[in-house]
Amino acid sequence: MYINYRFANSIPKSITIYLYKVKYSIFANVTELKKFLYFSSLVFIGFASHGQLNNSYLYSPSSDSVTNKNARFGFYLDNVNYIRNTEYRSKVENGATMAGTQIWPQGIYRANDYISFKAGVFIQKDIGNTNFRMLIPTYTVCYTNKNIKVNFGTLDGSLDHNLIEPLYAMENFINKRIENGLQAKGKFKRLTYDTWLDWEKMIYKNSTTPEVFTVGISTDFKLVNHNNFMWSVPIQIMAKHEGGEIYQGPHKAIKSQYNFVYGTRFTKTRPGKVIYKIDLQGYLTFYEDGAPSKADSFRDGTGNYLALSLHAKNIGVMFNYWDAHQFISPLGDPLFLCRSEKYPGDYYQYQKMAMIRFMYEATLLDNFRLVARLNNIYNIHEKTIDNVVEVYFKYNFGL
Repeated sequence: MYINYRFANSIPKSITIYLYKVKYSIFANVTELKKFLYFSSLVFIGFASHGQLNNSYLYSPSSDSVTNKNARFGFYLDNVNYIRNTEYRSKVENGATMAGTQIWPQGIYRANDYISFKAGVFIQKDIGNTNFRMLIPTYTVCYTNKNIKVNFGTLDGSLDHNLIEPLYAMENFINKRIENGLQAKGKFKRLTYDTWLDWEKMIYKNSTTPEVFTVGISTDFKLVNHNNFMWSVPIQIMAKHEGGEIYQGPHKAIKSQYNFVYGTRFTKTRPGKVIYKIDLQGYLTFYEDGAPSKADSFRDGTGNYLALSLHAKNIGVMFNYWDAHQFISPLGDPLFLCRSEKYPGDYYQYQKMAMIRFMYEATLLDNFRLVARLNNIYNIHEKTIDNVVEVYFKYNFGL
């Protein structure tokens, strides 16, 4: 049961805020949930890590950070080796194993202090497959001025947008890392932002499929940032559209899906302590279907995402809780959605999960990083435990 409040002056107006009434079914599962958390805590007690999942070790390298930024010409290589195994017992998705490597060599030409050109090729090959999975030419015109950066062409995309998992699945980093379009980024004393247009599919008059593009905004504003304490407000917005007028019929129904995220984050650092940082984050997520006819089963939905983390050197633990009602996200992790990828056509009014995630992140050599994670997810409705194990070796090299 839920209570629905619509308020006419909200931004955006179509957002619906749902206040959930606690159900007896939750209490019936508390005992099993306690056993799950207790066992996991005994195995990994004392570990620590980041709040909202930190993927900074996997970000695309800045050309200036791995090459001589004063040189006219440069070259650098971005290499990611991965293995990701999912064991899903719930009805959300089938488990799978992905293992392979991404190699992305790029050359750079700096026309002046503000304009640069990058060109390369993104190569991806899976272990156990003799063929290349992806072979994509990349090209970027980049303008930088103080704290602002504009990319036209291949973007600083995927995990670099720093989106929460209900909006952007980790598997997208493996399945669709390359984004092309237009991007503007900025980093200031209190504000960081990333706005982008990812044009996924172009159409022409003889095309038989619709155009597809995604636009997004990811911002973080620091309200307080002093004396080892930070309070910030992240806001994230994404919209995915499928449509167009010029492609050959029969025309499919237009799809326009929107996600909004509003959050708050408190970070306390403790210099000299074993647990040197405590991080608490909370997010309200919203889904809206803006198409004339529904693109999915629900017109709108909401979710609450909580994260508590403790930080120490290299190793860590993160606790998450997710509570959603009719929530959909085109690029979100399937575990967070109120629909089944395993059984297409199956939808759920509610999705509730508790997670405990253990991590190891380290810089082993210059520009060589290791990321290892174990995520245990308890599905409260289905009383099942899903597991995700992933390991990434990332190497950056520049001249």
